[in-house]
Amino acid sequence: MPNIATIQSEGDLEVVLLHETHSVLADIVGPELYTVGGIPPEQSVLFLTRSSFNLFLVLVVEFFAEGTPSAHINSKFQSWSLLKGLRWFCDTYPDEASDSGLRGAVSDLETWVAKQVHLQFWCPDVNSDISLSLTNEQLISFGANTAKHHLLRLSTLMGKLEKLCVKERYSFTPQQFPALLASMIEEVRSRLQCFSSYLLELLGNVFLALNTLIKARFAKNPANRVNDMTIPAGVTSEVFRNLYGSVMVFKRYDDSRIRDYTPVTTRFRKNALLRRHG
Repeated sequence: MPNIATIQSEGDLEVVLLHETHSVLADIVGPELYTVGGIPPEQSVLFLTRSSFNLFLVLVVEFFAEGTPSAHINSKFQSWSLLKGLRWFCDTYPDEASDSGLRGAVSDLETWVAKQVHLQFWCPDVNSDISLSLTNEQLISFGANTAKHHLLRLSTLMGKLEKLCVKERYSFTPQQFPALLASMIEEVRSRLQCFSSYLLELLGNVFLALNTLIKARFAKNPANRVNDMTIPAGVTSEVFRNLYGSVMVFKRYDDSRIRDYTPVTTRFRKNALLRRHG
């Protein structure tokens, strides 16, 4: 039986999506993790510490990863990622999504996430040069999970690595996969460092567009009390009504808060990344 905090309608989903997406992007795009150097369009980011880079990867993978089946909509439980939710939002509110720039920003991010990349690395323990094909989303998953888990908790990740190796017709023993994973992650982190500036540009563009959309909604109904607000249709409880009020009151950032930490990368750098990872 769904409880009062379970997402039970598309209205509930909309509220949670707006709140959680804005919050996660505020954690990713900001001064706590990195600085931005250079002048547009030749900017790049420098992470403050190794731990800052690790946290960046963990936050980003949470943006892409599907959660547990916590949304009970249309008589069944469903799993959603924040990115999947943003696509649903753009399709549900096409005018708002287009006017704010959210549709284009989400499409650009989706294209990057789904892009196939070629990863090549040397593993001395098996005396082999390994070449694998995976998506950018998978690349971030490997980087993030190895940043937050030790070897004893990485059996699932090694299973995924085994499937990638089988796909490319490699044959290794189970005992060899820990060494393969260690060598792979060195190259994965290097790649992630390389294109982190461009990824933050994509995420920053989504953040700015979402923030613009929220400010536009508030301008149409400038109320600071939940009872005076126009709440999304289908919201099922006071929990979600109050959460929507929190979005309208507290998640309207000044554009400079986002723009200052959204790097603008050069066309040359973007093309070089596409060539390297295409």
